[in-house]
Amino acid sequence: MDVEIVKKEGTIGPEQLSELELGLTVLWNSVRRWMNQRSKASLIAGLSDLDTFLLHLLVYRERPLRATDLAFALSIDDMHLVSYSLKKLVRLEAVKTARLGKEMVYSATEKGQQHYAEYLADRKRYLEPAMRYFSAGEFDAEGLKDLFRAMSAVYEQAARAAASEKGS
Repeated sequence: MDVEIVKKEGTIGPEQLSELELGLTVLWNSVRRWMNQRSKASLIAGLSDLDTFLLHLLVYRERPLRATDLAFALSIDDMHLVSYSLKKLVRLEAVKTARLGKEMVYSATEKGQQHYAEYLADRKRYLEPAMRYFSAGEFDAEGLKDLFRAMSAVYEQAARAAASEKGS
């Protein structure tokens, strides 16, 4: 089922947009809290949400990736954050490096893959039962993912336009 957005009369007003942004911010902070909390009791303790996202992306993609590929996939502009996180993951032996021509690529180690397996087990235990509540109705995760990607593109374009217009 596709996510349907029922258009009401008029357009999205400032109040509705503020409520949408607030809801997205609360969701993002909740996801980050989940990632940080479960990381405290995992095989590799002390990972930040960014560390966890990068490690899981490497496991999920099942192939070596450049730091720029990871930053692009997560829409992160500050490469310093990604580089710092990857160095930390290498130091913790969750990620290994290799040279591909002139470039450095990263891939998950066995330890990193075990961390991801722990995460999946925790997600199955703690998140999936709650998510079943949504799937009992007309919830469409695939459509929601597409909607979030489309909204991300709108916000990215608005950020570029504002930066261009304001000269930053």
